[in-house]
Amino acid sequence: MILGTIFVSIGAGACGGSGSKSTSIKTHAAPATTTAPAAPTTPTAGGATASVTTGPVRGTLRGQNHAPRVKQSWGYSVTVTDAGGHPLSGTVDIEFVYGRQVVGHDTPPTHPVTNGHWHDTLTFPAAAVGEPLTFQAVVHTSAGSITLDWPIKVRQ
Repeated sequence: MILGTIFVSIGAGACGGSGSKSTSIKTHAAPATTTAPAAPTTPTAGGATASVTTGPVRGTLRGQNHAPRVKQSWGYSVTVTDAGGHPLSGTVDIEFVYGRQVVGHDTPPTHPVTNGHWHDTLTFPAAAVGEPLTFQAVVHTSAGSITLDWPIKVRQ
């Protein structure tokens, strides 16, 4: 059980942004229930990606690893296509989940997915060390929405 607030600093990555932004992750002892995504994430062999491979929207989330280091850039990318493999544009909401409850969002929380791609970097502070979090990308397109999960545990 964890109590308190974890602050996550998020540095702009290769997406044309600059400077830094931050978000807070508020943790709670009793997670609330949430609705399961229509197309759940399926990890691939070796845990190198999280993906949705069925339905009208297909997506892949790739993180640098599952153990980002405190105060160091950690890169991730989201790829989204239709069932035929054609890139889709839309938006992606970046969330942080503890248990099954969303406890934080990127600032700003929503980013553009252009021609099927989004890439950015995050920087985690010392307060996040050791907490079992899920980095979550919720992708919205004209063909539908999917949720991609990436478990992380920040280390020193």
